[in-house]
Amino acid sequence: MKRTKRSLIVSFLPLLLLAGLACSSCASLPPAPADARIVIFHFNDVHGKIDNFAKVAAIVERERRQGGDVYLFCAGDNFTGNPIIDQYEPPGEPMLELLNRLGVDLLSPGNHEFDIGLDNLRRFAARTSFPFVSANIQAGADGFPQLKPYVELKTKSGVRIAVFGLIQIEAGNGLPSTHPDKVKGLRFSEPLQQALEMKALRSGNHVLLGLTHLGFDVDQKLAERMPELDAIIGGHSHTRVDPAEIINGVLVAQAGSDNRYLGRVELRVRNGSVAEKKGELIELKAQREEDPEVKAMIARFNQNPAFARVIAEAPFAIEGKDALGSLMTDAIRWAHGLDVAFQNQGGIRLNRLSEKITLKDIFTLDPFGNQVIEIVMSAEEIRSLVRDSFAKGDEIDLQVSGLSYLVRTDEQRRIQEILLRRPDGSPLPEEGKYKVGVSSYVASSYSFAHKDPGRALASTTADALIRFLESRPDLSLYRGIQRAFQDPPGRPGRY
Repeated sequence: MKRTKRSLIVSFLPLLLLAGLACSSCASLPPAPADARIVIFHFNDVHGKIDNFAKVAAIVERERRQGGDVYLFCAGDNFTGNPIIDQYEPPGEPMLELLNRLGVDLLSPGNHEFDIGLDNLRRFAARTSFPFVSANIQAGADGFPQLKPYVELKTKSGVRIAVFGLIQIEAGNGLPSTHPDKVKGLRFSEPLQQALEMKALRSGNHVLLGLTHLGFDVDQKLAERMPELDAIIGGHSHTRVDPAEIINGVLVAQAGSDNRYLGRVELRVRNGSVAEKKGELIELKAQREEDPEVKAMIARFNQNPAFARVIAEAPFAIEGKDALGSLMTDAIRWAHGLDVAFQNQGGIRLNRLSEKITLKDIFTLDPFGNQVIEIVMSAEEIRSLVRDSFAKGDEIDLQVSGLSYLVRTDEQRRIQEILLRRPDGSPLPEEGKYKVGVSSYVASSYSFAHKDPGRALASTTADALIRFLESRPDLSLYRGIQRAFQDPPGRPGRY
């Protein structure tokens, strides 16, 4: 096979990285101070919830004024969850300004960093005052100059600290949990295997850290496989780890989600190695001090009257994934004249809509900007979609409109049959062809049979929901509603 100069360069990139690490590890390690204290504040999975950043700024700045080595790390997922951030132009601008003002030292991108699109993310990163770090992301020909596999921090005390980053990938497609179109041009390697290639950093530094967006369970596996690490500061699973856990000698920390907690890790370095380590969470709700400048920035970003517009009023709060998923899929089906519509659970980002439903609520519930895709499917192809969705977590994933379904499993949770019924309770005719609506995320990320390649409709799923609510539907239907069922053995059927 003929190989171009570019392909040869790409092929040698892993070797060049290893060579660089080897060179780093061969460098003589300067003597460390007899006793040094390193403080690392950290947060993860903020998802646009910016209101507590004034408290974060006050806490971190107070520690910085005391002198010493103080850092602020972000373990990813700053976007997707607050239209004040996600719908801003350019996307994410308020978060950019706030992270720079907070003095973030390092960011390990999460899967939702890519929701704003790779070009937007590159522009975002070009204006940050800190680098992005992730060892298992390889940029393509267009490059990503702000993205580094690892960094070596220069401390006031003379302690040398190396930090590498990692991002999660899905088992099915080897991509982070975002729309595949958002990461075109990037390649992703298996994170735990890639982490092992960072071991060479150990001998060239007094402290070795992983800043990860893998989830707490995977961070535990990383600690078991790589005792060379002093600490792992993580994100993705929204796990509140308080106090931080010591696993195989490695401190593993994570600070929950939605900016409710700020993590604080303290390392004591004595005679060139970490002698003590501890981590805890600071509950931000209980803090009173706020940085006035950051508070003013937040107030400015929150002042968008368009988002306060009331779209519809319900007779009661609509709560739970069954009710909200039914509402969202009814909207997709109604807006486009479809027979059936599906919505994945992960695309439902709220658990409750209050009686007065605002535009901000809609974009918080459905922040992704996914297009509606129409696919003509048979009953068996619909079962294929339900089967793949269930297999992702051995549980119900897809909410539905236009039919209901039952997944019947055996004791090992293996699917035995999938029953499909029309709204009147009768079986869905097997010989029929049905216009099925799904989000562009489901269409591109789920593996299911469909002869029809599908077509994008001129609407996002959020647009469909806004139009549906503005038509004044009967929202009293969404109390106690359920259309997707699982019937495990040993339990009486509810279907």
